[in-house]
Amino acid sequence: MITKVFQKFNYTSLIVSTILLLCITYYYSIIGFNWSLFNSKILNGILIFGSLMLSSYSIDTITRQLTIERSSRNAYHLLLYPLIIFSFPMESVDMRFILGSSALWSAWRNIRLFLEANNSNEKLRRLFDAVLLISFSSILILENIFIILIPFILVFLSNEKIDIKYFIIILGTPVIILPAIYILTSFLGINILLFSSYTYNIADQLQVSIIDSFKFPISYGALILITIYFLISVVIKLKNTAGFQRRALDIVGIFFFFVFTIFFILNEGLSGSEFHYISLILVYFIAQIFVKKISSFFINFIFISIIASTIIFKFIL
Repeated sequence: MITKVFQKFNYTSLIVSTILLLCITYYYSIIGFNWSLFNSKILNGILIFGSLMLSSYSIDTITRQLTIERSSRNAYHLLLYPLIIFSFPMESVDMRFILGSSALWSAWRNIRLFLEANNSNEKLRRLFDAVLLISFSSILILENIFIILIPFILVFLSNEKIDIKYFIIILGTPVIILPAIYILTSFLGINILLFSSYTYNIADQLQVSIIDSFKFPISYGALILITIYFLISVVIKLKNTAGFQRRALDIVGIFFFFVFTIFFILNEGLSGSEFHYISLILVYFIAQIFVKKISSFFINFIFISIIASTIIFKFIL
């Protein structure tokens, strides 16, 4: 059944995926918020659903249009995304990580399109959009500004002629936007809700040894299974990827996954929302398993195992 519904990208697969994201939005709204912009559950719910849809759109663009085999246009990623999101061990909802990760994944999408574009004006627009989104995410979590290094490095790794306009956009956009928004929010008295520093918060919470930090709670069971699928898919993806630029960006994504996962796990006050920062990477790589023609038995086995492990480790044990 799963194989048939998501075998092709169509209205059915899109509607089912959207309904699942709506269910996750409702689930998040009843968990409780430890940080949000609004007191209204309805407004927070709209923000969450919009962020999930934006991330899903970014994943869809990258997975379907920039896959290692363009001829393979299945829609399994539309099911993978809500299942992976739902498997995260959520204790509470922190909107900074949901909104920030959504902005970063949309930026990641624009970076991929920047590398694919042939027109110079299109390249400038995609790069500007990416840097703008990274700057927005930095307004929520200051450490996100370091991700500006990714487009900076990729411009150097690009095979084409380097344009000075690229570096003006990469360096100039956050320099202009961030101070201006900080001054404006300070004047309005709402800067206390923005420009959070996750590194500063985690430094006060690291009260256990690193060895003790890696003793995963039982609620991490589903996420561990997904990580195993991720490691398998990494081998498949790197083995089949052609082209230095795509391989370089894939390696950046793998590095991003491990750094962020270790960084968040070391935090005692984990809400679970932090794992949204690795959602696109997990979906993008695991979806590569389905690029090659494999038996529907294995496809259903992967999805059923994720669903079963989520139910068992999140609601039963």
